[in-house]
Amino acid sequence: MQKRKIIAFLGSPRPRGNTDTLAECVLEGAREVGCETQSFALRALKVHPCTGCGYCWKKGKPCIFEDDGTRLYDAMARSDVFLFATPVYWYGPTAIMKAFIDRLVYFNSPANRAKIRGKPAAMVVPFEEEDPATADLTVSLLDKCFQFLELRPAGRIIVPGVTRPGEVRQHPETMEQARWLGAALAGGEFPQT
Repeated sequence: MQKRKIIAFLGSPRPRGNTDTLAECVLEGAREVGCETQSFALRALKVHPCTGCGYCWKKGKPCIFEDDGTRLYDAMARSDVFLFATPVYWYGPTAIMKAFIDRLVYFNSPANRAKIRGKPAAMVVPFEEEDPATADLTVSLLDKCFQFLELRPAGRIIVPGVTRPGEVRQHPETMEQARWLGAALAGGEFPQT
């Protein structure tokens, strides 16, 4: 039986913060049950904003911009499960996460849709404010993206009230939930969201 592979996209501009910590915990849970994992810190990559030029549809090539975004397309095509991790900035995902999401229009073209169709996608969304509704727009945007790309919703971890880098480690139940989500994703079990 072939190992499943989970790929995480880290949308926080802050290294080793709550977003990275939670995502790593999910991946750790997956590795504990034998899953292969990989993560990309979007802050460290050059992903040019989509200009809506249609090149990825018309020319049969990934993108007019030859940057790290095209490398991410290949990684997504080769993986089995996706994890999108972003804090909430002004009630939405971070700019780097949104730029990455915009570039996923590549997978909306008829020639590329089958490369990710039906793959499970989960999300991790920590944020500073205490009100869980603060994350509603971010969660809704990710849900809509998953639906549009025909990905299968596969669980979410929404964590209000974490501000300082790594503060989420002081929430053992949340960390355990993240580890459990990783193991579930690795085993092909997708929690209801």
